[in-house]
Amino acid sequence: MKIRIFQSDHGDCLLLQNEGHNILCDGGLYSSMKSHVRKPLKKLVEDNGGLLDAIYVSHLDQDHISGILQLMRDAVDWKVFDYHRNNGDMDVIEPGFIRPPKIGMLWHNSFRDQVGKNVGEIGDILAAAAPVLISTGVKEFIEEAHEIGNVASSIREALEVSSYTKPEFLDIKTNILPGHNGPGKLLFRKGNGTKFSIGSMNFTIVGPSKEALNDLRDGWNNWLEKSEGIRGTKAIKKKVKKQLERFASGQTNQSPFDLYNWNGISSFRGVTAPNVASLVLMVEENGKLILLTGDAQQDKLLEDLEATGYLSEGYCHLDVLKVAHHGSEHNTDENFVKLISAENYVFCGNGANGNPEPKVLEYIYNSRLGSNRKRALSPQAKDRPFTFWFSTNSEALPHDSEERKNFEETEKIVKDMAKNSNGLMKANFVRREYRTIDI
Repeated sequence: MKIRIFQSDHGDCLLLQNEGHNILCDGGLYSSMKSHVRKPLKKLVEDNGGLLDAIYVSHLDQDHISGILQLMRDAVDWKVFDYHRNNGDMDVIEPGFIRPPKIGMLWHNSFRDQVGKNVGEIGDILAAAAPVLISTGVKEFIEEAHEIGNVASSIREALEVSSYTKPEFLDIKTNILPGHNGPGKLLFRKGNGTKFSIGSMNFTIVGPSKEALNDLRDGWNNWLEKSEGIRGTKAIKKKVKKQLERFASGQTNQSPFDLYNWNGISSFRGVTAPNVASLVLMVEENGKLILLTGDAQQDKLLEDLEATGYLSEGYCHLDVLKVAHHGSEHNTDENFVKLISAENYVFCGNGANGNPEPKVLEYIYNSRLGSNRKRALSPQAKDRPFTFWFSTNSEALPHDSEERKNFEETEKIVKDMAKNSNGLMKANFVRREYRTIDI
């Protein structure tokens, strides 16, 4: 197997390849899909079977789904061009970008399937709240507005992705797994994990649990139906305005919008319900293990790994761990890295929001070379070489940006770690479009 790590801004975008099969794991942002992924993705897939067997979207955040939407828009534009040409219209203009590979299937818990109702109203409410918060000029509220705006945008993008899979557009099977019959349904862990194969790669759905998906659905719908009577954009503007007045008069110092205490569905130790409900996959081939985590929370992830049998010995050693949520300290702690170790740790992040967090880098390093109390439990991790992989480098980031400043600090930390590792640790950074891990 090979994993290609694409330059993907602050999002996730990986390509899993083996014996003529290709799985795209998340898509990063629009901009990175256009600038860094489109062209090499096409060539890599052509050189390895020609079909993009599946696209796996871990969850709805913009930094995971926007690039997938761009890829599907590309495919639709080329389909329209082909239709006109095939019907004799030689004046139609060819799209000004490379033709994407054909897509076989999509693994994606769609927003409409998650929520079940109230889809349009939720997006409207979020979109209405963001400019109200920005207008305050308060830094904390502006940051909250950007977070809410991202959620609102990802809802629209997720709905558009779902629409493009329909027969009249790209006719992509959604959540109909190989060896399973349709129709496609929400994907979650059932018992010891739903299993399926593509070629010699064996997949297990590790998470989310059904309970996590239920919480996600309830959080969205409670947003509209709770006792305060939030029913539309006017109501939410009124609520936000009232909360801002309370803030101005000193009655509160909290944001009027809180995705971390979500109308009856609280975050789980700092991780919101949409992230907790990430679709998590374990990939196995000839004894090799890859864990694709999305933005899952570490304690929930450990529960799911135990339920699927991967913690039967009390620990698990992987060939590749995609570090959850760009290396956020809310998603990886000392306990997790003691129980879950790897030959290769993949960080998809560019310094945005401080990710990857220095604490997380330290946790993982200490789990391999720290004191006995902090070391990973797996005998396979003892005194073994390991590698940190990063999806970008500081020189690729805008000058004088906060992201570049943060990532320069990451590079310094990692350089010092490698220097002090007696040759056991290496670090690789994506310098151009992608880097490859051979497994």
